[in-house]
Amino acid sequence: MNGALWRSLVMSLSLVLLIAPRASAQAARVFLSGTGNDAGDCSNAATPCRSLQGAIDQAAAGAEVVVVSSGGYGGATITKSITVNAPTGVIAFVGRTITVTIAGTDVVTLRGLSMNGAVFGDNYGINFTSGGTLNIENTVIASFVSTGVNATASGSKLWVHNCDIRKNTEGIVVTGASAVIENSRAVENSDVGFYANSSSTVLIRNSVAQGNVVGYYSNSQAVSSTEMVVDSSEATNNNYGLESLQNGAGSVATLRASECVVMNNSNVNLYTVNGSFLVSYGGNRVGGTGGNTGFTSTEVQQ
Repeated sequence: MNGALWRSLVMSLSLVLLIAPRASAQAARVFLSGTGNDAGDCSNAATPCRSLQGAIDQAAAGAEVVVVSSGGYGGATITKSITVNAPTGVIAFVGRTITVTIAGTDVVTLRGLSMNGAVFGDNYGINFTSGGTLNIENTVIASFVSTGVNATASGSKLWVHNCDIRKNTEGIVVTGASAVIENSRAVENSDVGFYANSSSTVLIRNSVAQGNVVGYYSNSQAVSSTEMVVDSSEATNNNYGLESLQNGAGSVATLRASECVVMNNSNVNLYTVNGSFLVSYGGNRVGGTGGNTGFTSTEVQQ
């Protein structure tokens, strides 16, 4: 091949590479704004996405979605590790369900969201259906038809920190999973505030349940064991403060409380059903309306 022909082929190949469309790579950081456009390159802060789903779709696994301005962003389905971060001062309004369906090794963090289901009437605020770990931080979840946070991912881990869950039917329901809930409030939900359902283990610290039908509830159905631990928390002005219920052969429901204020719950402060367990580890203040008895046993702290 002579030199002129070789140079011509090289130049032609270079032109093809320059004009050929490039596959869009998913980004390690994606930006989201109330004035954005999902069709743009959302890895550039100057051209952010408009919808939460659009931003998640452009983000790589393990990436961060940064909300840069206030706005309404719709719901989303999350199927990979990701962090959604709305910093202080930015109102990231979400009126539809966020569904988290991830692999057992995946981790999702949702931080700083303002969720309100009153307009669209979705059943769930956050619906955790399968996977590894879900962290929810500094988030308000209100007015969803069924449940604020519905965690049914068997064997998964739920972490809730500094959240307000209010005016749903149920606040946080954990079924078949483990959960740690800290510095959070379940207020004026029309049924249960904090609900540990069959085959779950739930630890709650420094939290408040107020104005619900049941503040803290440990429930177990047949052939399952459920345990809720409530520490340094408050249950006031509910119908029932602390309640445990087991139903069916082989079921065990236990609620353990320490350093809690359980007062002025209109029906009863402490309530057990069908031989379930309500254990005091000491330091509880129980009284006002609703009575002050109901612990099935007291155990000395180690």
